[in-house]
Amino acid sequence: MPLAHAILGFLEYQPMSGYDLKKFFDQSITHFWSATQSHIYKALENLEKDDLVESEIIQQEGKPNRKQYQITDKGRGELRRWVSTPLPLEITREAWLIQVFFAHGITNEEIVTLFEKRIEAIQEYLKQCEVAQANIDENFKQVGIKRLRDLWQLTLDYGTDYYENEIAWLKKTMPRVRKLPKMELPKE
Repeated sequence: MPLAHAILGFLEYQPMSGYDLKKFFDQSITHFWSATQSHIYKALENLEKDDLVESEIIQQEGKPNRKQYQITDKGRGELRRWVSTPLPLEITREAWLIQVFFAHGITNEEIVTLFEKRIEAIQEYLKQCEVAQANIDENFKQVGIKRLRDLWQLTLDYGTDYYENEIAWLKKTMPRVRKLPKMELPKE
């Protein structure tokens, strides 16, 4: 399960609380994998049951106690096994393409509008990738391991290239959409 393995990966850097893990998710991999706080805590519970992580309660003065998790040797082995095993191809599910597939009942310009709105949404996402770039640079300052920074950069580059390619496809396809035959109602 990618969430559990992402948690193991973060805990390999250093021990963390569930709150810390959520911050790491949001500052480093949210551009390709998001997680809610509740999902993180549930995964931590399962990882602890499987002896892949262990926890300890850290007493804090003037604050609630903190439950901190660290990866176990078994967890390190599982992480190494998982990152070195090729995963099956995941076919993406794109709801907006279902809209396009069944758009015979709307005008060509309405379809073009869908494309334009998709481009706007992707451009907003690409702005978030700029924030992710800053986070990579900041996280590198904390960790100081160039190999990690380069691997983080590869994942960000994948996302930006993927969506820049989608924008190019949308722009290339809009003239074809404008020339589609007129709407016809299905025969009864």
